[in-house]
Amino acid sequence: MKPEDMVAYATRSMRSRSLRSWLTILGIIVGISAMVVLVGMVQGLKNSVEDQLQSFGPRTILVYPADVSKAATYGSAQMMPTAGKLYESDFERLRKIGSIDVITKVILGRVDVAYRNDSISVSIYGIQPDVYLQTSSTVEIATGRLLAETDRKAVVMGSDLAASGFKQEVQVGSVILLAGERFSVVGILKKTGNSIAQLDNALLIPFDDAQGLLSDELAPNEISAIRITSKEGEDVEAVGQEVNDVMLASHRKTEDNKDFSVVTPGFINSQVDQTTSVLSLFLGAIAGISLVVGGIGIANTMFMTVLERRQEIGVLKAVGMPENDILGLFLAESALIGIGGGALGLLLGAVVLGVANLFGFPAALPLALAIGAVAFSALVGAVAGYVPARQAAELDAVEALRYE
Repeated sequence: MKPEDMVAYATRSMRSRSLRSWLTILGIIVGISAMVVLVGMVQGLKNSVEDQLQSFGPRTILVYPADVSKAATYGSAQMMPTAGKLYESDFERLRKIGSIDVITKVILGRVDVAYRNDSISVSIYGIQPDVYLQTSSTVEIATGRLLAETDRKAVVMGSDLAASGFKQEVQVGSVILLAGERFSVVGILKKTGNSIAQLDNALLIPFDDAQGLLSDELAPNEISAIRITSKEGEDVEAVGQEVNDVMLASHRKTEDNKDFSVVTPGFINSQVDQTTSVLSLFLGAIAGISLVVGGIGIANTMFMTVLERRQEIGVLKAVGMPENDILGLFLAESALIGIGGGALGLLLGAVVLGVANLFGFPAALPLALAIGAVAFSALVGAVAGYVPARQAAELDAVEALRYE
């Protein structure tokens, strides 16, 4: 019997019991749509982080005074020291590395900011303007100008902070109070949407001003972070390893007890891959449970179908249909249930992912996931239907014809 004839025969059989078929297909739809949505959201999250890594800079290296590989979060601009400190002496040692193109020191902290009788706590970045801007591709001005080396008591404000951080929108030329000191807003940044370098709700101020504002929190000559750009053509991971070796010697630490982190694009990628892989596996397993339940539903339906169609099977065997063809008929029917449920589940999952994107949650539907979802559902259907199909193929023709 030709495959297309088997499919046509199986389709007619499903139509004759449409309610049962649709209820069985529904179980597969739920499982496949759950798998597509969960895995698609994890993939979208991974893609979003990878996009942000492009703005992080392929030659950028960050040094933080904490081992972020052991922290719950990593790469955050708000990573404050949990063990150890960075000092000007660390900065001076690192700037002697020949493979470094640009290096700058940064002070991070939080201060109370007041604007027109409205006061909030805000993150500040104390930077060396000319050098810092060479190490960051995320800093773009929307209105006004960027900081200059000669600026004092001047700030550049993140887009979200300026637009909605206070009851009234902050404009270029506005005067704000940082810890009670008057600062003039000289520029407002373009929105970055970047969670690695969280500038949308922060202030950029001159390095010396930040030292003064945070003098009570910082030790003498202490800095919060060091930003580095490797030279063009240098292996950024190798440069990062050299930076790590210099810092280990400077702090007299080993890899096991070091009190700092050297963050490179490769480091962030490995952390993201590790997290998303585990998350994908976990969520995929949850969705797989739904598919197992759907497979049990297919097996139950096919067992019932074999019982109801014993006379029909007897007639087919009586007219000489081979056992393999009968096996193929029932396998085709169970596989069609799986494929139908998979296709509809994929469609439902794609709609949910599309809605998630509309609401700002990163979601993706890779072609491999779409094909894999339908193929997997077809496999579930075939596997679940094999035993009932084999039972049908092995029925004795005479006994089957006696069944009423």
